[in-house]
Amino acid sequence: MDASMLEEVVQNPNPYPIVAALAYDDVWQLCLQARTLAWDAAVDIDWAALREATAGLPQEVREAGAEWWSLRAWMEHGAVPYGAERMRQAVFEHLPFEIKQHVANFMVEELRHHEASFRIADALGGYQAVPRSDYFQMIIPKYHDERDEKAMSFYAGMAVNTLFEQLSGELLTARYRNARFEPIRQACKLILRDEARHVLFGKILMRRFFDGLTAEEKELLGKKFAKKLRGSLLNGVYSVVNLPPDERRRSARARTLAAEYGLGATHPDEEVQIIADALKVIREDVAPHAVPIPIIPEIEGPDAAKRTLAAE
Repeated sequence: MDASMLEEVVQNPNPYPIVAALAYDDVWQLCLQARTLAWDAAVDIDWAALREATAGLPQEVREAGAEWWSLRAWMEHGAVPYGAERMRQAVFEHLPFEIKQHVANFMVEELRHHEASFRIADALGGYQAVPRSDYFQMIIPKYHDERDEKAMSFYAGMAVNTLFEQLSGELLTARYRNARFEPIRQACKLILRDEARHVLFGKILMRRFFDGLTAEEKELLGKKFAKKLRGSLLNGVYSVVNLPPDERRRSARARTLAAEYGLGATHPDEEVQIIADALKVIREDVAPHAVPIPIIPEIEGPDAAKRTLAAE
């Protein structure tokens, strides 16, 4: 047998030309800020102090906090393969150097957010490497569907992701305010600083590229945003509203405990209003580019679509 027949054929596009010139100075400035503002989750936060400060909390509360921050860790971890796919795409589409650098920074920062989250969980009651809930074990692997990403252009897909970063940032701001323990507050603050840079990247993309999208591409973008929010992120991460009834009650109870004891969580009822307010801002941000975002009935109410049609 020919030896070459035993070799795996890797279907990689041609990487050449390898682009090194800078094209977007505003994106490069974000890359420089990422270097200056880098932090180390292992050493820049006093985890021993968190263990000591929370040791006297009721066991049920500590377990609720550990579950909440484990969930945060799982979701931050899920952003890493998303970034890896975008990096591969950026390389083989021969995008400018600073775009690839920003995506690399994004991956490192999301992994850092994952680390900070599992360290909080570990300090509270023990990080959960696998969800205790069968439902979460089933649904979390479905949170990111690469088929949806590949239906959009690179810049459109990255912009959609940024809209979720904006939502996440609003929720994390509320969780920062909820945190009564300084190590949790510090972690939230540092994560928010990174997320603000991610959101700014998305706003740059919208300003530079959205006007060049066709009406069909803009409609697709809005639909993908709504699909991901309704089908994934309302299933326990951003809100518990789309969970099955039993899991919704259990998760809401745990999240309420973590919020009431100031462990950097949000009350389930509070989450819905935060998302509704953030959606309003997001619609205002994309309105100048004529990107339609469908109504989200679970968040905006079942009659929201009727009211919109009446107003038109």
